[in-house]
Amino acid sequence: MSSGELGRRPSFHDTRDLTPFRGAQVYAPVRGAGRRIAQRVAGRVRAPRLRAFASKVEKQVHSAVFVHGEPERLVLLARAHPGWSGVCYVMAGMQAYRQHHHAQAAELLARGLAGSSEPAAAAFASQYLGGIRHWIEVSEGVDVEVLFSEEAVALALAHSLREIGRPDEALDVLAPLPPSVPSALAACGIAAALGQPLEIVARTEGLTNATDLAAALLVLRARALRELGRRAEAQAAVREAMRRRRTAFAVKNAAATERALLMLGVGRRGRNGGGASAPSSAFDELRAVTRARRARESEARELWLRDFQQLDRAPGE
Repeated sequence: MSSGELGRRPSFHDTRDLTPFRGAQVYAPVRGAGRRIAQRVAGRVRAPRLRAFASKVEKQVHSAVFVHGEPERLVLLARAHPGWSGVCYVMAGMQAYRQHHHAQAAELLARGLAGSSEPAAAAFASQYLGGIRHWIEVSEGVDVEVLFSEEAVALALAHSLREIGRPDEALDVLAPLPPSVPSALAACGIAAALGQPLEIVARTEGLTNATDLAAALLVLRARALRELGRRAEAQAAVREAMRRRRTAFAVKNAAATERALLMLGVGRRGRNGGGASAPSSAFDELRAVTRARRARESEARELWLRDFQQLDRAPGE
């Protein structure tokens, strides 16, 4: 999808009345350990009761998903029952993702999306797996809680691909998803890593600070506009990111950092369109003040040394 198409239809505008997204969490990097423990506890769900006269493979998959939680069991089931390979590989990939094994998760999720599922497997997924919630990182410091769905699988796969150094493939995975703020945030985070500020600006045109996710997306927009040298628009994005009173503290801190960088002129492109940053008047003033302070300190030290030498010579004279 080109930037022009994104500008005509913003990728964050979700018109659905029901979505798989259930919550979001914005955190500072220093809180990562506690966040992971809390999410692992929150990810545990009570196993739904199997229907009467369930088949043997249903019982095995049910036990592997809700009791054991080991990806290897599901991989063995996928190999033993090709008609269930899609469901088994996907759930194995989600379990590996929850354990932060991103290389394994990327491989298993890709196999699951490419695998096949017979009607019995599809019925099992719709009946038993729809209530499972997964915490998925869509951007640095931003996690969303998603019910088991195609979007949850795609977002987890995109994050795993980004973590193992394959961001281009991650963008391809996100492209077919319906418009939503979490998917737009994930795509813009990857675009920022790839150095594509124009893509971020096109995806976030017309965005307002309605949620913490939107505020985090506005911070990315401000950063992209700053890199492009469009300071007025970047300042407007920062103001919008900080407008809502209940915006998460971590997002406000990031927006305040962007505002400070804008005031200092960091990241502006030169007038000739190059990527080099142009020196700002604020930096020049700071350098001048520093040089003047050092000159005064040096002069005071020389005066002190001169007076001290005169005191040493006085008794001998």
